Amino acid sequence: MPYVIAGLVLVGAAALLNLVLLMVILRRWQELEVVRRRDDFAAQGPQPGDGLPDFTATALSGRTLTQDDFRSGELLLGVFAHDCPSCTDSLPGFAERADRTRATGGRVLALVIGAEAGESSLTAQLVGPADEVVLEPEASPLFRALRVPAFPTILSYQDGVVAAPSAAGREPVSAAS
Repeated sequence: MPYVIAGLVLVGAAALLNLVLLMVILRRWQELEVVRRRDDFAAQGPQPGDGLPDFTATALSGRTLTQDDFRSGELLLGVFAHDCPSCTDSLPGFAERADRTRATGGRVLALVIGAEAGESSLTAQLVGPADEVVLEPEASPLFRALRVPAFPTILSYQDGVVAAPSAAGREPVSAAS
């Protein structure tokens, strides 16, 4: 009888150890999947060397903007979705980058996607950090031309060419419509 009890304890301990190892492996796999998805999103979007697409858009200020307005100098372009929690979380970092861009003579443009973008608090918060804010529906030619894979996407352009794309280091929110 003591051998049966010892055997059951040994099998139980082995099963418990197996369960703990399985949990550790699954957690690590999940972390790696998040990184892989973020890398896949980044590879789908604008890459360094891509040019600023041709566009015409009307900013909240009433100005009509075209790609020619941003072909020279530095441009920080932030693409946000009006209902995206990651976009709201990224605002302090975007504002900081916007200040640095303006300090070196660059310009800052924010593009807010979605039918209800005009009424969103995100749009109101972007009015200060961005020189111009443009509201666009998801089907707009500008949004499609930018090939934005995730929200938020922050792009640095130098003389109309992508210098550095970024998905802000957060879990991406798919921009697929």
